[in-house]
Amino acid sequence: MNELMEAVRKGRAHLVPRLLEPLGPAERKEVLAELKKFRTELRGWSWQQWEQRSRAAIAVLVAGAGCQPGAVSAATWIGAADLRIGRPVPVRPVLDVLAHRDGVWLGKVAHRLAGRANLTEDDIQLIDALVERSGCAVPTADGYVTGWVGTTARRGSRATGALWQDPRAAVLAVRIFELPRIPGTILWEGFREPGDPWPAGLAALAEHGVVKRSELLDACVARILRGGKPAEMTFCLAVLRALDPGDEERRARIPDWLGMAADGTPMVASYAQKTLTELDRRGELPDDALVAMSEAVLFRREKALVRAQLVLVDRALKRTPGSAERLLPVVGEAFGQADTGIQDRALKLVARHLGDVGDAVREDLALAADRLSPARREEARALLGVYGMPDDEPYEEVLPPVTAPGAVAPAPGSVAELVEEVLVVMRSRELTVDFERVVDGMVRHGAEDRGALAAALREAMPNHWWAGDPDDASAFSHYQERYFRQNDGDIDFLVAAVATRLPFDLRILGADGKDPGACPHEALSGLLSARLREVAYRLRMDPPPFLLATPTRDTGALDPGVLVERLREYGRLGAVPGPVDFGQALLRVRRGAGGPAAEDAAALGTAEGDRLAAWLRGEGPELPALRTPGGRPGPDQDQETAEDRDGTASTENAENAAEPSARDRGRVAQAVLNPLRDARDLLVMRRTYPRSFHWLGRAVRPHRRCRQFGRWRPFWRLVLPYEREALAVWLQAGLAMSGEGENRGITAGLISLAEAESGDGPAGPGLHRALAIGLGAERSEDRLAAVDALLSLAARGQLDHARLARELVDLVDHGVVIPTRAADALDTAASSGAYGTVWSVLGPALPRLMRSVPVNRGLGRVVAVAAECAERSRPAVAEEIPGLAEFAGRKGTSQVVVQAARLARALSATTSPAVPVPTDTMDRMTT
Repeated sequence: MNELMEAVRKGRAHLVPRLLEPLGPAERKEVLAELKKFRTELRGWSWQQWEQRSRAAIAVLVAGAGCQPGAVSAATWIGAADLRIGRPVPVRPVLDVLAHRDGVWLGKVAHRLAGRANLTEDDIQLIDALVERSGCAVPTADGYVTGWVGTTARRGSRATGALWQDPRAAVLAVRIFELPRIPGTILWEGFREPGDPWPAGLAALAEHGVVKRSELLDACVARILRGGKPAEMTFCLAVLRALDPGDEERRARIPDWLGMAADGTPMVASYAQKTLTELDRRGELPDDALVAMSEAVLFRREKALVRAQLVLVDRALKRTPGSAERLLPVVGEAFGQADTGIQDRALKLVARHLGDVGDAVREDLALAADRLSPARREEARALLGVYGMPDDEPYEEVLPPVTAPGAVAPAPGSVAELVEEVLVVMRSRELTVDFERVVDGMVRHGAEDRGALAAALREAMPNHWWAGDPDDASAFSHYQERYFRQNDGDIDFLVAAVATRLPFDLRILGADGKDPGACPHEALSGLLSARLREVAYRLRMDPPPFLLATPTRDTGALDPGVLVERLREYGRLGAVPGPVDFGQALLRVRRGAGGPAAEDAAALGTAEGDRLAAWLRGEGPELPALRTPGGRPGPDQDQETAEDRDGTASTENAENAAEPSARDRGRVAQAVLNPLRDARDLLVMRRTYPRSFHWLGRAVRPHRRCRQFGRWRPFWRLVLPYEREALAVWLQAGLAMSGEGENRGITAGLISLAEAESGDGPAGPGLHRALAIGLGAERSEDRLAAVDALLSLAARGQLDHARLARELVDLVDHGVVIPTRAADALDTAASSGAYGTVWSVLGPALPRLMRSVPVNRGLGRVVAVAAECAERSRPAVAEEIPGLAEFAGRKGTSQVVVQAARLARALSATTSPAVPVPTDTMDRMTT
């Protein structure tokens, strides 16, 4: 036994079967007891011994499998996660130590192992070997099916094509469709077409008689009806097409096709619609089924499906006019479609077959007509003979409610509460106001009793990856030391600094920090790192009573009166403010706010009080890093004029043009003085602020080499709560890449900036340009975030509609924003009830858009959104939109011509009395 345990300790798993073979049940029981003790010891080995630990763990797995008396305990031992540390299961040694077991026992082990999740290829090999040796049935557990699919997929398309030769496929093929999720390994190769490896391979099982065709078809159809991710549905549809159901099979599954047409993905619904259409063409689709199909499909939002269904209904009504009483009311579902072209088709269909129905159906259609666009609503009422119901209700804009900034809760009151919230922040990795509260709580409780706080943290996370001897800095590995040197802007860093002794001097980057370079995103992360370094160092050497920079509102803002009281309490206690902590506190107070807090701060008689007073009065050095083009002009900086915006200038005679004007001389003087002023401000910044703030004294811009480029970090707004214009400008370059499908999720920053602290009046040009870029993002979810930001600004009264229109047109002209994407985003905003807001943006933009956007590049879609908004909001237009009459007067039925005419009618209706519907409406609509 000693020789066996020695081999196990040295990780020599290949020797274990030979050493274990001569041992009897009693001796194996003793070995198992020793193995359990050694397994417990292994868990305490440090990460520096990872290589030795992993080899020894595998040897323990092999030896324990041969010593376990029961099949269940053996399977549990083999599947233990702590015995598989980065190494595959040695299949041959495990089989060797189980060679003395009977078939029933081995079969139980195989089925028990098959029930585990996340099986590896080695697990599948072991289970297959146990099944073959025991002669038991093939396991059908979810984990084994997923593992079998993965093993087959890794062998390539040849193995998939020869699936019918795999004896396990007879049992497992149908189980693929019964899993909670289709295995992702199926989706590695081509899976969208019937001839792709997996669809063709599964269909071949039915061709060769390995699986009953009806079973495979039923399982595939049931999986589609159950729903799932789009890729899963695409795969199941490809299998269904590869099976190619025959006529009898299609007739027997009419309810299934109806379910797919109603709730399936667009591809699935299209397949089901074509199948049902073919049955209807043959006269094999019952009327009840056609009605149910029409009700479902006409409610969908896919235009192609709805148009095809209207054609099918029209054909059915022409064939059997008597079915109009049941089918024509269903067409009213299409009246609610957003696309006016579909509304026109549905209305014309109703007009053609209206003579085949009675008054009850007419009344139902009249009620459904309320969902039509305003212009078509009047035509429908005249068609249906319903009068006296004009739309006299005034338009009411619907915008989201405005939420006021919330107050930040105080720091956790006890060590137990603090530790609980620390664990929550560590798991979420979110740097929100809760993170600020937790850091402040660690300072407060650390100042009272750092030893008690450190003990509570160690007790709450004894097995954390950095946990070790709290007083032995050498216990840290090289990897751990390098991690904390590079990731000091992390809650783990502060917790480790409090609970243990880090193996480097915290003063290296403590109060001074490091110069983050020219990228503002790196600089903002550097500020966070400097704060945590300073807190960690001071908790060790000179604990402050609390932090000065903890915000008072969830936007990151800090009330100046609260900061004055905190400084007063510092003075009473004789505490020294941390330079980084106080610098961050200043950035969280509105500069130039004035008020009584400025006088109270000056009355403190401290250097920090004087700096706070100057900050509140708007004095002291300017911050060039936060100066944005057109954002905050200084007292000597010219405001943007209408002439500058339009690129025109007043023309004078030649003599006056040759002589510089007073404005030109002022601009030259500013060009000379501004660099001198910036140099002065930078020198003042270096004298009064820690090094981690020096970047604020010079102009900065994001660069693509920055690790933060193309991302939005919510804590940026907490660092600079009153500088949303600067944050928006820094975000623009990353937002522009979202139009190419990159930087997914970056538009979430627009919502945060729209809800940020701001003064009175509209948002600045930087935020409007960022918003315009976000409206043209490639992904619909990114555009939806930009729409939320647009509506939030409008609800707050901070949206400059004309500026957003100019920015949007400029971006379209330069190819940054694709018109159809912006139109989709604005249509989403309008459909939420903000038709007036969207019109106020599109209205000023239309003249330039109609000049610059080609007809085949989305102009029709833009004009359609504008027409919808004009019909709904009924704006008062003082003059005709240039270029609109030209498009509206063209011949043809292209979208831009139809929608331009619709817009012209809507605008004329807002400035003139209502035009009565012509008496020949019926004749025109039935043509």
